[in-house]
Amino acid sequence: MEPRPLASAEEAWKIASSLRYRHIDGTVVAVAQDVVTKDVLMVAYMDPIAVVLTLTTGLAHYFSTTRKRVWLKGETSGHYQIVKEFRTDCDGDAVVLKVFQIGAACHTGSRSCFESSASHVLKSGEERRGLL
Repeated sequence: MEPRPLASAEEAWKIASSLRYRHIDGTVVAVAQDVVTKDVLMVAYMDPIAVVLTLTTGLAHYFSTTRKRVWLKGETSGHYQIVKEFRTDCDGDAVVLKVFQIGAACHTGSRSCFESSASHVLKSGEERRGLL
C-alpha cells in the first residue's frame, strides 16, 4: 500500500492553523488507530509542521517532546504508518490518525503500545503483598 496525500499544502496549512496547540511544547495529542482492526496503536504529539507533513505526504509525522523535533514514524525502524484518515476532536486539541501500520507501532517492537492490561499492575502489587 502506497501513501497518498490527504490534502494540498494550502489545505494542510489551513487544517493545521485551525487546531489548538495547547499541550506540551505547543502540540496537539495524536492518537494512531489501526484503520482495519480499530485498535489504538500509540499516542504521540504533533506540532503544526508534523500536521502539514502528515497531510501532504500521507505518512504519519510526530513531534518528539524529548528531542524537540519532528520525526517521521518509521524513519529508523521502517515501521511506517500510512495515514488513511485524519480526524480532529471537537475542541481542536487532539487528532486521530487512522493508519495502515507497517510492522510494529511501539518502540518495544509490539504491534501496539497498549497491549498490557492495567490489571497486571494490581496483580504484581498483590503478589508482592502476598495476596495472590
